[in-house]
Amino acid sequence: MRCVKIYLCSNPDDSVVERRALRDRVFPRLREYCRQKYGVDFTVTDPYEGMRPHHWPSHQERSQLLQECRESSAGPFFVGLVGEHYGAACLPEQVEVSEFQQILQVCRQMQLSTEVLERCYRRDENTVPASYCLLKPADYVTLNNSKGEERAEVHWHETVQEATETVCGVVMQCVREGNLTSVEAQKYLRSGLDKELHLALGGSSSSDLSRCLCYVHRIITTKRSQRKVQNEARSDLQEQSKKLLTELRDHFLPGLVTSSHPLVYTTMTECDQWRGYTTDMRQHYTEALCQQLHSDLRCLIDSTVTRITNHANDSFTQHRDLSATYSRLYRIERAEVECVKAYLEQTDTRQPLVLISGPCSGKSVLLAHCASQVRAWLKDTKLFVIPHFANLNISLKDFIRNLYYQVVLLCTQTCNRCSHNNSPLREGLSNLLVSVSSFKHPLILFIDGLDQLPNTDRPLDMTWLPESLPPTLKIVISTSPSKSGVLLALKKQYPEHHYFVEMRPIESKSCIQMLTTLLETSQRKITSGQQMYVNQTFQKCSLPLCVDLLHLQVCVWTSESEVTENTLAQGVHANICGLLDHLEEIHGKALVTRTMGYLTLSRYGMTAAELTDVLSCDDEVLARFLSSESPAPSSLRVPEVVVERLLLDLKKFLIMRKIFGFQSLFWVSRHFPLVIRKRYLWSIELIKEMHHALADYFSGCWTCGKAKSLFICDTETPDTETHKTSDSPDVIPSKIYIDRLSPSQPWIFHYKSPVSMYSPVPDSAQGNLRKVLELPFHLREADRLEELGREVMMSYVYHLAMLENKLLEELVAWLKETSHFVFSRELLFLCAILENSACLLNDYPDALTLVMQAKLIPFLQVFPELKEYTNQVLSDRRNTVNAVVCPAPAVPSTFWALPEARRSPITHAAEAHGTIAVILSDGSVWAWNGCDSEGFKLPQSPEIQSTSISGSGNLFLMSTQNHKLLLWDINVQSNCEDIQFHRSRELQCTTYAVEGVLVSNDKLFVWWKGRNHVSVFDRRRKVEITQLQCFQDITCVSCSSDGQYVYCGQGKSTVSIFEPCGHNIATFTCSTGAPIINVTLCEGEENMTCVDSTGSVFVWDVEIVTEPKLVKDFSSQGQVLTTDLSKENNILLICKKQEVLLWDTCMADVGDQFKAPKGKTFIQAVLDRSSHFILALLDECPVILVWKWSTGQCVLSLDAGNTRITRLLKLGTTHLAAVTPTKVILWDKDLITEAATSPKSGVKVTKVVVESNGEHFYTTDNTELVCKWGRLSGNMEGQFQHLGPIDTMALSPDSEHLVTIASGDIYVWKTDTGKNLHRICDSQAYHILITPKSNFAVSLSQRGPSRVWKLGNGHVVCSIHYYLCNPVISPESTFLLGLHSGDLLAVSLWSGFVSKRFSCYNRSKVLAFHPLVNSPDYILVITKTGLLYSWKLTDETICQQFQMPKFLLCQPEVFQVSSDGSYAILSIKGTILSILDVTHGKLCSLKTEGCVLQAYLDHSGQYALCICNASVENLGCPCDLHAKPVLIAVRVSDGKKIGRFYLCKHPTVMCLSEDLCVYVGFEDGSVGIYSVDAEKNSINAKDHQNNVDTAMLCKFAKPLKWPPLPEPNITWMDL
Repeated sequence: MRCVKIYLCSNPDDSVVERRALRDRVFPRLREYCRQKYGVDFTVTDPYEGMRPHHWPSHQERSQLLQECRESSAGPFFVGLVGEHYGAACLPEQVEVSEFQQILQVCRQMQLSTEVLERCYRRDENTVPASYCLLKPADYVTLNNSKGEERAEVHWHETVQEATETVCGVVMQCVREGNLTSVEAQKYLRSGLDKELHLALGGSSSSDLSRCLCYVHRIITTKRSQRKVQNEARSDLQEQSKKLLTELRDHFLPGLVTSSHPLVYTTMTECDQWRGYTTDMRQHYTEALCQQLHSDLRCLIDSTVTRITNHANDSFTQHRDLSATYSRLYRIERAEVECVKAYLEQTDTRQPLVLISGPCSGKSVLLAHCASQVRAWLKDTKLFVIPHFANLNISLKDFIRNLYYQVVLLCTQTCNRCSHNNSPLREGLSNLLVSVSSFKHPLILFIDGLDQLPNTDRPLDMTWLPESLPPTLKIVISTSPSKSGVLLALKKQYPEHHYFVEMRPIESKSCIQMLTTLLETSQRKITSGQQMYVNQTFQKCSLPLCVDLLHLQVCVWTSESEVTENTLAQGVHANICGLLDHLEEIHGKALVTRTMGYLTLSRYGMTAAELTDVLSCDDEVLARFLSSESPAPSSLRVPEVVVERLLLDLKKFLIMRKIFGFQSLFWVSRHFPLVIRKRYLWSIELIKEMHHALADYFSGCWTCGKAKSLFICDTETPDTETHKTSDSPDVIPSKIYIDRLSPSQPWIFHYKSPVSMYSPVPDSAQGNLRKVLELPFHLREADRLEELGREVMMSYVYHLAMLENKLLEELVAWLKETSHFVFSRELLFLCAILENSACLLNDYPDALTLVMQAKLIPFLQVFPELKEYTNQVLSDRRNTVNAVVCPAPAVPSTFWALPEARRSPITHAAEAHGTIAVILSDGSVWAWNGCDSEGFKLPQSPEIQSTSISGSGNLFLMSTQNHKLLLWDINVQSNCEDIQFHRSRELQCTTYAVEGVLVSNDKLFVWWKGRNHVSVFDRRRKVEITQLQCFQDITCVSCSSDGQYVYCGQGKSTVSIFEPCGHNIATFTCSTGAPIINVTLCEGEENMTCVDSTGSVFVWDVEIVTEPKLVKDFSSQGQVLTTDLSKENNILLICKKQEVLLWDTCMADVGDQFKAPKGKTFIQAVLDRSSHFILALLDECPVILVWKWSTGQCVLSLDAGNTRITRLLKLGTTHLAAVTPTKVILWDKDLITEAATSPKSGVKVTKVVVESNGEHFYTTDNTELVCKWGRLSGNMEGQFQHLGPIDTMALSPDSEHLVTIASGDIYVWKTDTGKNLHRICDSQAYHILITPKSNFAVSLSQRGPSRVWKLGNGHVVCSIHYYLCNPVISPESTFLLGLHSGDLLAVSLWSGFVSKRFSCYNRSKVLAFHPLVNSPDYILVITKTGLLYSWKLTDETICQQFQMPKFLLCQPEVFQVSSDGSYAILSIKGTILSILDVTHGKLCSLKTEGCVLQAYLDHSGQYALCICNASVENLGCPCDLHAKPVLIAVRVSDGKKIGRFYLCKHPTVMCLSEDLCVYVGFEDGSVGIYSVDAEKNSINAKDHQNNVDTAMLCKFAKPLKWPPLPEPNITWMDL
């Protein structure tokens, strides 16, 4: 995460109150502001915070900290506080020998003692030039530790103060005598405040000055009294300080304002001469300072910080930046560089160049250096150079994906992010590398760290590399010889490979030269005696990392340091340990231990701000900063300066690496984590504890003022919880609570300005990248798997944050990995939804709520654990259109595609314990557990080719071409075991195949095709213990539940019963003589059901196992293909080509029989989990059909993607798998059941009408049924039956009556009871209209008179003898309006005569009309010439509104007008929806993504809603929602699209209710309800979900059926 890093410059003596106030009130608010609005962190480095004076950083350290803020801050970097006190002069840390001796000489001339200077400074010849160096406080305390540490600290402070006064007096004397110039004297006289201000502001660029703030505070007394100064030297020092303060405030800072305009504020406070600067005055100034600084910093942040939202190019930039960082570390010339250069200059290499070298040898640095030089070598600026560095945190799959996207982003190729599996990328990467390289743009690829990928001890899959490199493609790969897997894989990929380069060790003289250069840069050197031991060390270890480590060690040597052969450690790891020892001495063991641990255990590194936060939550570290002299504070954190100083000492070994748009600290060498893990992370419990702490931090456990407990040893206080221990009876450990001031950790950073505080959409939103990337990792490592699954993986906001940051692949990978531990089905379901909608979500992350509403909510009953996830989805109301009731979509599936299967198709498949194993035609065996995106190949010798496979329990058994049996236990993913068994002469001479395997208790039963014995193996020892010898060839085997009996089905209808020891108990024969293919023990195991190959069923009583008795038989003809048993429901399915038979094993009878569809034959059929549905595979049918066996109706189809399915496999009780020649597709069986039971009629909906109160709606599908639905439940509550297909229907406005027309008869129904009140015979009506007051109906006829009649009794009021087109009833129920012969007629509903007529004076025909509901006397009329009129019925006045363009003609079937007449929909033409603003006479053409299918204008005219097809570019998209029609809401006033919903099926009809609910009927007979601006509506999806539980008491309950009157009870007679 980028960071705004502020250096707070002040005089520590007079700014304590101000700094504390800023730290408590201002800086936390600014940090939250930066994180929420810009996604950046905010830290303040106060060098004097939380430490005693002798622990304050030196001036050199403060300068480094200030420079670090200047270079790395994303915004402002400096805040200066200048008060009334100048501060003590800052002693120089290093003085040249000649200058220091001159000071000593003048000191003696002034008759001053030099002892204090000699105590503070030590001569060091190792500095360049030789100098006297100021002792460090810790060194002085160590030398004087005999006085006690605390006393030694006080003495040091007094000594430094005395030395400062002495030096200042002497320097001023030197200036007066002319021995020093005033400029040279400044380094002795200036305070730390002055030096830091000059360093930050003096000589800085205008851009840097614009990022600085300075606040000057002057205190003025009205009449200042002068105090007599006794010590003349002290008086001179004060005068000098006053003079320098005046120079600083009156000249330096104002001069900067004049020239560069930095923000400098001056505040004056007048004080009374008697009371002086009071506490109240200081408090008042402090509050004003806090307000001003907060405002100023916020403005600076807004003007300098920018939000980074697009991480699409991050894959390339992060490796490019890392390569640049590594290349800067290239400091020793290597001969291998010329080898790389020569390889790149060759034209016909055909193979990669492989650099081989051991650890710490500089492979990464060498490759980075070559990548930076390649353009200069080849003198070509148009070539593509891609450096790629692998790391320990990714798999080979992720490595390939990252490299693929990196090449795509650099070479601007089309990126296929719709891939659900790694295989297309693995195949595509090889082709991509070849295709993007050309003579115009050659491609050079540097790959480092392949040996760091997991499992590189075994050969890797290198098929992602091209088999032969074209001349325009060069690849350089580095690896370690200890990881033989990479080398073996490369040699296999390139059998005639010649480009192997082994890197030579670096010569010791090169290391010596490098160290000399580093020392010169540091202005250091070492003595000849010390150099001797350094040379000896380099002779034993000449690695570049060792040079850097030794450099830090020798830099602290003085010329007086004693160095022996034991001083320097040997080897990299020993030197790293020495560095850690040194850091522990300086910074404390607890701080170093925990910092190293957290840095090493983080997934993507850590920032300094995060380290400070985590260390503040660490009790062991924070306890160091509690003062024993004052009460424990309510809030406390580790000072930033403490962490920053430690990181400065590690600067050479930590790099800032950019990942996903943020920068974090990483170890430059992987050997630091190795040493740290061995030294500090030595136990699993400790590692889990630290992961636990990191998980707490990123989860926001201690944010928002929540205090964390801390035990301290103190005297008992009334406000703390105390626990007295027996070990220390005089010390009471006190439990106190301290707020650690951790920042908030939302999944998504939101910011709302005060102006938009009441807006539902924030001004800005960005995913919290650090949390989404780190929290899941630490929860998993801390074994908090339940929390990982429930709080993270099943968090909608987490998913949204990942998508906002373009991390869909990462999200899917985490879901699959977590599914191995918890919530397996729920997470795989979410994963399937995301994968199937990948393209849409990559383009529109905000569409996640729409995707989940469409695909998750319909299946919520299957996964109640996702209830909270659903609530979060429904709470996201950013989209204006949301689902109220959503029909079941296509059942989501996952699949496993084998690239190898394209060359060698799948020939055999088996299932065991939820794992699928397949055999390819080349004899290789692959397995997939259904959770991972890819399977794995079972390791076996190349010469071994498997021929058959069977699974049982957790075991797979394979037979091979060389007569072997291989056993694989899926719980132990290692090599397959060769099991030994007795081979007969026949078996030794012929190739055989395993027919089946059965696991029962500790026994393994194996039988072969065409053999008459069963081999019994000991499951643990994998040895054959006996054989069950039968009379006929074995066809099937089953066991009793307790394993006491084995039942062997054989040819010629024979069944034998054995004991596992091999003893034959009984043998019996069925009557047909056909082979027995299935033996099933019924519930209680008293009866046994046998099925032979013809489908005949025999039930035997085996209660007395030695005397089986035939109970019942059922004869059948044909050939059985497969059988399937549902033990839970006692149903046995028998599948033949032409029929499927269901046998009830409990009742011993046929449950049902089904014939295959005409012209089709069955291949295989299985039962669903509930046994209510049959899933059948038909010949030449690419889908799996689902039949409801209680009705025989096909209710669902499962699409396999236009591929031939060869077999169906049931994975336990939860999943169904379809095996094709190239892949395996997986569905959840409960989802299939849920989709099959979702309410639908099975025929496309043709019309929808809605009750006025919205409680129910009605649909028709041109069959004999009208369906009544409940809106809250979404269920079909009843069906109105008719004696013929329904032509149309109408619902009375009061919703009490439903009127339908079927086969010429009119039916009047009571909606609440379903009673058929009237059946009017032979009405000749084609349409029904009902008056607004629901008293009368009008039956419209084309062949005879139309009739007006009473709904209550069916009596005719009058007849209308005019045929009217597009008829409607006027709002006041007075007239029937319609078109006749080009005129608009108003026919009286009481007499049937024409009362009013609208005719154009120019004889133009009326094209369309619409009455206005809010103004019932007026009608809008449009003529064929495009004239728009308003016609007032009461006085028949006509007003011409305006003339429409000729090219824009109205479509009568589309024409709609709002209730007030302000807006109207005129026409639909392709993707254009034409809307007329009647009030202002404006025409608006709205363009949609695809062709508009239907459109509606809402009652108020506020919204227009339309359903349109997907855009042309999305029609071929594999994401189903992306290619389906879309429901779009448009705000009519400005034409803005305010919302959309992706429909999961193809719509056939649409209806809009007055409460802005859209009812959409689909072609499968289902209905969806979608609300517009749901927050204002009385119903939303939450209401629907709250009623689902009570409405769906039984999924399989049939809706009520209301019969019609058997005979008409009313007949109209023409008079």
